[in-house]
Amino acid sequence: MSVASPLDRSCFSLVVPVFNEADNLEELRRRVTPLLDSIEFEKSEVLLVSDGSSDDSEATIRRFCSEDARFRGIFLTRNFGHQAAVTTGLSEVRGSVIGVIDGDLQDPPELLASLLDALADGADVAYGVRRNRSESRVLRMAYWLFYRLQARLSSIQIPLDAGDFCCMRRCVVDAIGRLPETRRFVRGLRAWVGYRQVGVPYDRAPRHAGASKYGIRALLRLAYDGLFSFSDIPVKILQFLGFAVSGLALLVGLGYFLAVFFFDSPRGFPTLIISIWFLGGVQLLFLGVIGEYLHRTYEQSMARPSALIRERVGAGGESRLG
Repeated sequence: MSVASPLDRSCFSLVVPVFNEADNLEELRRRVTPLLDSIEFEKSEVLLVSDGSSDDSEATIRRFCSEDARFRGIFLTRNFGHQAAVTTGLSEVRGSVIGVIDGDLQDPPELLASLLDALADGADVAYGVRRNRSESRVLRMAYWLFYRLQARLSSIQIPLDAGDFCCMRRCVVDAIGRLPETRRFVRGLRAWVGYRQVGVPYDRAPRHAGASKYGIRALLRLAYDGLFSFSDIPVKILQFLGFAVSGLALLVGLGYFLAVFFFDSPRGFPTLIISIWFLGGVQLLFLGVIGEYLHRTYEQSMARPSALIRERVGAGGESRLG
């Protein structure tokens, strides 16, 4: 059994993806600052990644950076999406230990201390596991189905009810950064790289302020990326349907062949039309799934970055273009 290496406490970095969270940032700083003061790290930093925010989020981030040197800002050129913002933050941090938390305060910053304790006890990754949620019943059911379908269909073991809220050692972040795919599903990549991972349960709070930017549509898009990035189930379904349709066609053909000799079988267009529509639908389904994989291969071959940085702010108050 391997012995866990001591936790490197030279620097703690916290990545916070932000999209139009101006109403939450003051409370976020109020709750994060005592954590930074209490943890036993030589240095600490909070990296606020603005994912194309159009409200006062970036102005607030600039003020934080001018008032507290521990805060840094990354402004993306447009809205690239939550996973791209997290990926950019992970590529920019300096810490030996890195945390990830959303800017809406549904994940409690105070729990980061418990996640850090789990790393000190030998884990390489400590992630939050949601026991209870505060969303509507429909959204809670959607999340419940999402995580369980994801776990069922994925080719790797992705923890149930665990999002991006976590703390990781530098070795894990470096391993994730070396993975070449451009369309990132961070929690899946975190599970894929392995290492010693533990879950820490908590109750998820409602948003501190504002409306959620992550509704059913965004959840479906996230589930879609997770399915095609970490599962071969779509291809296996195509294979199964191919065999099933071929077998059904063989049985129907055999039935018509026998009917010609033994029965006064009806003849006409209905069977032909139904068969054409059915087989046409199956073929379109096959092409759609194959096309999705081809599109992702093409997208990967272009090697575009997950996001582009417009400006970096902080580290003493300076501002420079990305």
